[in-house]
Amino acid sequence: MPTHLDEQIDQLKRALNDHPLYAQIQTPDALRVFMERHVVAVWDFMSLLKSLQQDLTCVQVPWIPPDDSEAARLINEIVLDEETDELDEGRYASHFELYLDAMQEAECDTEPMNRLLLHLKQGQSLERSLHASGLPEEALSFTRVTLQLLQRPLNVRVAVFFHGREDLIPQMFVRMVEQLDSKGLRCNQLLNYLRRHVETDRERHGPLAERLLTRIFGDDPARGEEAAGAAIEALGARLSLWDATSERLEQLKT
Repeated sequence: MPTHLDEQIDQLKRALNDHPLYAQIQTPDALRVFMERHVVAVWDFMSLLKSLQQDLTCVQVPWIPPDDSEAARLINEIVLDEETDELDEGRYASHFELYLDAMQEAECDTEPMNRLLLHLKQGQSLERSLHASGLPEEALSFTRVTLQLLQRPLNVRVAVFFHGREDLIPQMFVRMVEQLDSKGLRCNQLLNYLRRHVETDRERHGPLAERLLTRIFGDDPARGEEAAGAAIEALGARLSLWDATSERLEQLKT
């Protein structure tokens, strides 16, 4: 029987799926505003995913067997596609790299994200790197929520991963593809990226993440309640990002 927390999760997902933002992306400028804010969600998704891989598999030396081989397999399958997807014969790339390519095609400003990555590669702290990046404030607010959730227990992060990403993304991206197709914008690489996620998340990654969620939770209602609360926090952060981006697009009209 659904709880009030489950109902909140469903309500937030509906609000995100029906958000007016998608219909507002009607011009190249509007597309750039959206992508320059959304890119942080593409980037911090990988940190969330890799945090699960760290806990569910062994990525240290000396190697020791994982506690749950099935859970390890589930997360490794998702990592394989997200970090090294096969684009065509002998060519591989992460979905984040595909998104950056799509940003360049749309003539977005990729310097803030590149600056963030450069500072991290140079060994600067995460907060210092974020502060120096020049990313929009609403994008920074979103990713800070994600990064704070990475400090939470495994069951919390698995719930955030399923509800806030793998179950949500195909539904949102279908709406985006429909809107972008209807406007005829020059964004073939973005459309390919979105369609790839709709296909893989709906058919493979979503079901894999749901199996992982069931496996981690078992029948512990206390763990489930804690995780549902975090999922609500993550979905709320996405809704705030969408709201702020929508407001910015309204300002473009004036």
